[in-house]
Amino acid sequence: MPMIPQARKQPSQARSRHVVAAILEAAARILERDGYAGLSTNKAAELAGVGIGSLYQYFPNKQALVAALHRRHGEETLATVREALRLSAGLPWPAQLESLVSACLRLHLAAPGLHRVLEREWPQFDPPPADNPLDAALLDCVAEWLAARGLPAERAPRLLRMADSLIHGLALEDAPDEAELTRCVAAALAAYLTLPRQDPEISP
Repeated sequence: MPMIPQARKQPSQARSRHVVAAILEAAARILERDGYAGLSTNKAAELAGVGIGSLYQYFPNKQALVAALHRRHGEETLATVREALRLSAGLPWPAQLESLVSACLRLHLAAPGLHRVLEREWPQFDPPPADNPLDAALLDCVAEWLAARGLPAERAPRLLRMADSLIHGLALEDAPDEAELTRCVAAALAAYLTLPRQDPEISP
């Protein structure tokens, strides 16, 4: 796996955080519209309304922009999962799972072009799960939810891999039907969760 490009520094003040957010939003819009080949640091700076020198304070190249967008997507996914679980807390677990899938699908359908770049063209700029604290937090969140609902918490890692593959694969289709995809993905995940438990020595 190639070395993941890193930002030069992290913004510490409100103004600098605003600048970085504007740069990343501009980069995301360019990727959504023009793909990876259409992105450049000059274009991102121009669309963000900042000088190229300001961009280079934080991002040495466009690869670092893509890596930062991967991190932002991880943060958005974690926040989406936590909020969906909070809002659906009073529902039976199958309905809660469907609400969770629906929220994650909406996140991806909001910018399918961007997610095609992140997930299909440049997935190597996303840290592997073992090295990614956002993935670890997401795993903990889902495992805790499963345990609280009397479901096999040890299946959380595979459940997340299944959800990731299904949502990224299906949401990036042309003109997807959100309601149908939600039902299909939720049904597949629910079927996995309700499989009979295997011998403890066999990983689910």
